[in-house]
Amino acid sequence: MAAKFLASFFPTRLSASVSTTNSEQHPLPLSIVLHLLPGILTGAAFFLLAPIVERNGLPSYWAFGIADLVVLLPFVFGLLFYEGYKRNGRLSLNGVVLYREPIPWWQYLIYVPIAFFASALVPLLAPVSNFIYDRLFFWWPAMYNLSPDLGAYSQSTVIAALLFNFLTVSLIAPITEEIYFRGYLLPRLSRFGYWAVPIHTTLFALFHVWTPWMAVARAIGVIPFAFVVQRKRNIYIGMIAHILINTLDVLAGVMFILSQ
Repeated sequence: MAAKFLASFFPTRLSASVSTTNSEQHPLPLSIVLHLLPGILTGAAFFLLAPIVERNGLPSYWAFGIADLVVLLPFVFGLLFYEGYKRNGRLSLNGVVLYREPIPWWQYLIYVPIAFFASALVPLLAPVSNFIYDRLFFWWPAMYNLSPDLGAYSQSTVIAALLFNFLTVSLIAPITEEIYFRGYLLPRLSRFGYWAVPIHTTLFALFHVWTPWMAVARAIGVIPFAFVVQRKRNIYIGMIAHILINTLDVLAGVMFILSQ
């Protein structure tokens, strides 16, 4: 059911030959810009909004979610539909967002858990991230830390923040990122062969400018995740796994509330 819902974003199915290959490869400098620019813009919005949000007695989750809504979404879908209009003469993602090959439903039961548990490499590499943070980013302002002290806020404020965080960070952002990064950018690096995924995951890690100390962990941890999507030519695997991964953060916040 989840896969069918996500597939509804793309009503017209591509042929296998179009979905698996793409002759329009991005030059590496362009690919670097397209990977990093939305992160720089979203991060800038977050850094500007966080002080405003905190002055109004809300945790920084709100600033991050708002930045996703007003910057990341318009940038990504504006670019993709612009590319689709140039290609198709109408607002369409056909030939723009690739890796949409259908797979039997039972394969989701295999590959979604693989992608999900592969991402466990990121928290397992927490000592590396902590080392980088302690050595290079110890000066990072607390308001820009996406793990705020929720105990400093009222229960109703925390609940509202978690619900907003679930909508933006656990649903909207994962779908948007998988469409853009794994459906649009990754296929256009395919000329690099087996190096395409490491190049892509490194750039994807650097996209997250709001948590630079996690770049190494993300670059390594997302490799098996992106490889599964590339191997099966199916971004819906990544969407479902990505939503589940981000939802864990919300559930952790819920558990915190219940423990109080």
